[in-house]
Amino acid sequence: MFSEISFAENFPSHNSLQEKWLYSIWSHQRIRRNVLHTLTGDSLAILHPGFRSLEAGPDFRNALIRIGNNPPLQCDIEIDLEPSGWKQHSHEGNPAYQNVGLQVIWNLPEHFLPPTDRPILNLKEFLDAPQKELLEWCLSDDAQAIPESLKGKCCEFFSCLSESDLDRLFKQAALVRLKSKALEIAAAARSYGWEQALYIHLLKGLGYKQNSWPMQRLAEVFPPRSFLLLEMQALLLGVADMIPKKLSNKDDSRNQYVLELWDIWWHHQASLTESILPESIWKLSSTRPVNHPQRRIALAAHWLTDPHFIENLESWAVSSCSVKDAQSSLFDLLRPKQGDPFWEHHFTLRSKRFEKPLPLIGEERVSDLFVNVLAPWFWARTDRAHDPLASERILERYQNWPASGKNARIELALKRFYGATPAPKLKYAYQQQAILQITSDFCSKTDPCCHHCPLPESLRQCLHPAG
Repeated sequence: MFSEISFAENFPSHNSLQEKWLYSIWSHQRIRRNVLHTLTGDSLAILHPGFRSLEAGPDFRNALIRIGNNPPLQCDIEIDLEPSGWKQHSHEGNPAYQNVGLQVIWNLPEHFLPPTDRPILNLKEFLDAPQKELLEWCLSDDAQAIPESLKGKCCEFFSCLSESDLDRLFKQAALVRLKSKALEIAAAARSYGWEQALYIHLLKGLGYKQNSWPMQRLAEVFPPRSFLLLEMQALLLGVADMIPKKLSNKDDSRNQYVLELWDIWWHHQASLTESILPESIWKLSSTRPVNHPQRRIALAAHWLTDPHFIENLESWAVSSCSVKDAQSSLFDLLRPKQGDPFWEHHFTLRSKRFEKPLPLIGEERVSDLFVNVLAPWFWARTDRAHDPLASERILERYQNWPASGKNARIELALKRFYGATPAPKLKYAYQQQAILQITSDFCSKTDPCCHHCPLPESLRQCLHPAG
């Protein structure tokens, strides 16, 4: 016989588990929504709880709330165990939290005075069930299901689209995105020329979203030149303000390499003073060590000093090999041909050496650079040259390029588009690009409740054409 499972009367004090449960309670709005008020007594209406964020920053983004008689406010939501979490977690003054419109807490200290800089909701006061019952629910499959609020108004239509209709929609949206990126690169080419425009967008892609701007700026300052590799690395790292001012205490390869950089950089530092980036511009908190900007800059120096880099890419673009071979050969083109004795064994200029070499770029980043930079650059070039055959060849490779890894924006969009219905498996990168374009054109231009979004009506007409 199975013994009855007993649950605690109250929520355990284990913070990580407790916060996880609070996220479920908030997502599914397991609260008495019609009687909510903040700690200052203002009435509170949750028009939409927002979307759970798995990235650095607030716990829920893009919520829609109304406080008192004020107009609806689109904002972020931060959930903390206690009000003090706001300062303890350094949210105060952090630009990532400037759009937080409501702090949701669980434990309210006695004699607590509500702050004036943010409204606070005491979640425990408004639960829609006893704590024991709610805990049982938190541990159930229902708590892990997609909340009703997550579904978009287009959900009922996406699940009814045939495979051919969906593919036609995705290809149309992906082509719009490809052309849009091509126009952006063409605009840069008018100022910098086609070759430097490519480097600008490649370095921007190396910076991910956190450091795209400073990486782009480095490429604007330094067009490809006939420098030695070490010279280019010194100049790029110098303008990035990343060369340490002091050596490490140990006499090792780090000190030797830093000294070599300084021997070059000090000759150019004065003439490049106005171009030196402030240290604060680099966002490093959520960056994996293997993707540290210093390693990305070192890789960029390899590209900028390779006299055949562009030529090899152009030859690759017109090759008639399979997509699998194209992936492999592009990876070979973008990684350093002779390796890098320092950067393949270090994360930063201050980190310890590791024995097993790590590549300066991985296959997934190469794939992303093709989809977001190289394909648009080739498309823009062939479009300007009025070469439809070359454009068709680029489009064919683009539409057959395999999908990249997981993307939080795409996963959220699929949940909104399909709800509990299984979403289609995304085999190709153009399908991922299509979803990003749809969210950009529609979801980002309306509120989380989908008010006045034209997408549902467009999908309805696709399913039930007039006549």
